[in-house]
Amino acid sequence: KKISNSFRNHYIMYEEFKELKDGNKELKGKQYNLDYLKVENERLKKIIDEYIVDTDKLVAKVLLDKESPFLKSIILNKGSKNGIKKGMIVLDDIHLIGKIVEVNYLTSRALLASDINSKVPVSLEPIGIQAIMSGTGKDRGVLQYVNIENIENNNEDLKVVTSGAGSVYNSGIPIGVIENINDLSSGEIPVKFFKDFTQLKYVKIVSNEKVTVDQSNKEEFELDTKQIADINNQKNKFDIL
Repeated sequence: KKISNSFRNHYIMYEEFKELKDGNKELKGKQYNLDYLKVENERLKKIIDEYIVDTDKLVAKVLLDKESPFLKSIILNKGSKNGIKKGMIVLDDIHLIGKIVEVNYLTSRALLASDINSKVPVSLEPIGIQAIMSGTGKDRGVLQYVNIENIENNNEDLKVVTSGAGSVYNSGIPIGVIENINDLSSGEIPVKFFKDFTQLKYVKIVSNEKVTVDQSNKEEFELDTKQIADINNQKNKFDIL
C-alpha cells in the first residue's frame, strides 16, 4: 500500500511538473515576443528620429473624489512644488486613469477617463482600428467615430489602449476591453474599464515627452538613453533580490 501511494504521488507530481514546464515554455515564448517588439519599436523610432523621454514617476495619494452625476475627478496630494504640470498622465499601475487638468502649489486635480469631458484617442487591438473613447459619467466609456460593422465579426474581446494620436497620451496604455461584441444592437460600443475609479487610493503621475533628435546630438542622446536603461535594469534586479 505504501509503494502504491508512493507511485501515485510520484505520478501526480510528474503531471504537475509537465504542466509547469509547458507553462514556463509559453511564458518564455511571450517574453521573447515582447523583447522582439521592444527592439522593433526602438528601431522604428530611430528611423523617424523620434524618441520618448520617460520622466520619473511620482506616486500621489488621492485626497478627495469629486463626483457628480456626470463629472468625475480626483484631488491629489502633489502639486507644482513636486513638479506636477497640466497634461501629465495619471495611472493606476499600468492602466490609464486620466490626466492632470489643474495644478496648485500643494495639490492637483485629475480628470478621470470616465468623465463626460474626457476624450481619449484609442486603438482597438489586435485589429488596430482607431477611435475616440468618451467618458459617460458612469463606470464605462463609449467609442465614437468607429463603424460597428468593422468589429462585429471579431470573435475575441478587443483590448482598448491609447493610440498616441494628438500627442496627449502615450501609445499602448491599457484602458479597458470591449465585451459582447456580437451584441451591439444599441448602436453604442461600450468600454469596460480595467480599473474601478471609485476605489483609487494611490496613483502614479508620469510625463512622457516626445523629443525630435537631430543628427548633431543623436549619438549622445542614444548613449544617455542606453545608460539610463542599464541603470533601470540593474535597479529592477536589485528590487527582485
